[in-house]
Amino acid sequence: MSPQLRILVIEDNAADFKLIKRNLEGQGFDASFTWIAERDRLEECLGEPWDLVLADYNVPHMEFEETLEAVRSLSPELPVILVSGSLGEEQAVELLKRGMSDFVHKDNLARLAPSIARALKEASEHRGRLQAEASLLKSESKYRSMFDHAPVGVGIAELESGRMVEVNAAWLEILGFEHDEVVGRTGAELGIYLNAVQRPAIITHLKDKGRIVNQPMRLRRKSGEALDLLASAEVLEIGSTSYLQFMLTDVTEEMKVKRALAASEETLRKLYVAVNQSPTAIVITDRFGTVEFVNPRFSEMTGYGADEMVGKNPQLLWEKLCQGEVWRGDFCNTRKDGTVYWEHDIISPIRNQEGEITHYMAIKEDISEKRTMEEQLRQSQKMEAVGQLAGGVAHDFNNIMQVIMGNAYLQTVENQSRGVATQHLDEIVKAVEHGSSLTKSLLVFSRKTPLELTNFDLNELLGQSRKLASKLVTEDIAIELELCREPLHILADAGLVQQIVFNLVTNARDAISGPGRITITTQLVEAQGMPLPCGCTATSGSYALLSVRDTGHGIAEEIRGRIFEPFFTTKELGKGTGLGLSMIYGTVQRMNGFIAVTAPPQGGTEFFICIPLAQAPEAALHSTSGSFMIGSGELILVVEDEEAVRDALIRTLASSGYRPVAAGSGEEALTLAQRSAGIALALIDVILPGINGIECAQGLNALYPSLPVIYLTGYDNDVLAGRGISANVLQKPIQSSRLVQRISEILKVQAARRI
Repeated sequence: MSPQLRILVIEDNAADFKLIKRNLEGQGFDASFTWIAERDRLEECLGEPWDLVLADYNVPHMEFEETLEAVRSLSPELPVILVSGSLGEEQAVELLKRGMSDFVHKDNLARLAPSIARALKEASEHRGRLQAEASLLKSESKYRSMFDHAPVGVGIAELESGRMVEVNAAWLEILGFEHDEVVGRTGAELGIYLNAVQRPAIITHLKDKGRIVNQPMRLRRKSGEALDLLASAEVLEIGSTSYLQFMLTDVTEEMKVKRALAASEETLRKLYVAVNQSPTAIVITDRFGTVEFVNPRFSEMTGYGADEMVGKNPQLLWEKLCQGEVWRGDFCNTRKDGTVYWEHDIISPIRNQEGEITHYMAIKEDISEKRTMEEQLRQSQKMEAVGQLAGGVAHDFNNIMQVIMGNAYLQTVENQSRGVATQHLDEIVKAVEHGSSLTKSLLVFSRKTPLELTNFDLNELLGQSRKLASKLVTEDIAIELELCREPLHILADAGLVQQIVFNLVTNARDAISGPGRITITTQLVEAQGMPLPCGCTATSGSYALLSVRDTGHGIAEEIRGRIFEPFFTTKELGKGTGLGLSMIYGTVQRMNGFIAVTAPPQGGTEFFICIPLAQAPEAALHSTSGSFMIGSGELILVVEDEEAVRDALIRTLASSGYRPVAAGSGEEALTLAQRSAGIALALIDVILPGINGIECAQGLNALYPSLPVIYLTGYDNDVLAGRGISANVLQKPIQSSRLVQRISEILKVQAARRI
């Protein structure tokens, strides 16, 4: 049985010592381990017999170089192996030159066992050589035999001159010389040194340290090829002459392998780091699809750890992949927690040197956010399409409404003059206003037209709207108004506020099956530094709070956050566009308001809308005259290309005491203006064939610089705003009474300027 090895371990980290000990025991070494971490114990321990020393480089107060020299001075033959995690190649080579047996990186402890075995073997061999040399001095013949047949190159030279005395066969084989070429010549003359300082450095080291043991060295062969060697040397005193005896071990091939292995390991390390730090998920499978590797990004993206994936065999696109093709595509996947995401994959085969497929690599990228942005872009394009559609429809639709409005007004005037009831005509006017507000809300939502902000009492508007709202629901649904006592004056678009209420009432009606109740309430609320209890995010100021509550089936919590999205609807196909609530949301925001939705404890749904309060307007002076004849025969030029609209305007103006003259185009209007003297005001449609309404007005102002102009538009005000025109613009359809009143106001101002 081999004696137990005695190993001295110099290490400041207990965990590393245990790791080294466990590693060697696992490799079958029968050894006793002594661990020291303090300098004070070093000299004490070195006095004991050891087979091997394992030392870390960075031990506090114990420089490795000093430790190495201490070991060498007390026990020159004792192998010393450096086991460290922080040593460069150049340092390691230098330490090997100074007598260190080997260097093993802590990250590669698998090399420790073979390194120890080799060091012990070399130490044993070295001891054998020393014994042989001693015997050689006693027995020339025996020494000569050992010298000639030594497995390492051995040479003897005069210390001072460097002249070669004898070399063995191994030395000649290593350096490529013949015996006669060497004896009697120096190493410099043979050209074996790579530079002139090599031999002086060896002599200096020997004089200082006494010997060299397995120091890495590079020499040159006769052919010029550089060799990697391990050199040992010592000084022999024979008689009165000092000789240098040196032994060379050729490790050229071994060093080539080590350097190639180191380069390969560095390349693999870089690749490993790159793959593990890649921002895209990477999966590697064998050729049968079984997962062998996943990087950290894969675990982040999917929620599955490497231990859960390695060895599994997910489905791949085998038909194309087995043909050696690269597959690219997007598909929906599910994470470990059940959430769904989209990924873009590139799956490609990995081939060996013979071109055979051995593995597959999949590069995966989470594109959920990208697809969300694309979806938002599509939604934005839909909204743009809605805006374009609204703008295209608004002009023609409002012209139709203007015709109905004008004729209803004329019939109202006629009925009142005969004492006939006008309630049916009033309903027509209200329906026209309701239809106009629908178009207007669509334009406002798509930002095709500005809001018409006026100061009005919200309670008063709701009271006036109740009758029309009740016609939007069935008989078994009650509409209740609970209005606060104080007036709630707001600066908003009255038509759009009314439309918001009608939309919410309609939605509530659709949510109620059978008998039910819709409650509309108002109250004054103050936001004092924190969100209101209703859920609106206002944090400061006074607000009119409008609430619409129903007793319907309610809105599920999981979709409550999406109800204001454009085109989102829970209604059946053909029963909803998904634009109603998003239009309300956009309109409220444009009036500087807030909107929220909750599920009341008693069931149903409740919408809250907060609109900033405004100062009550000053009382306006209204004419108490019941007469519709407010004109005095003033000549009014009407420029309108739609015949029905033009005729309605002419009859309205004529019935109100004005003298209208009509033109169907801008060109015709300019011709009439040149022939007609005394035109008091021009009423011009913005959209005209040929020259448009703005160009027509400019032509009229060239003829009559002080001529006032009222623009009528059934589209939007973008064109006018772009030309800097903002005054005297009336949106179709306009109530005839309001149109006549506006004409009267302008003419009075014009008359006052002439005085």
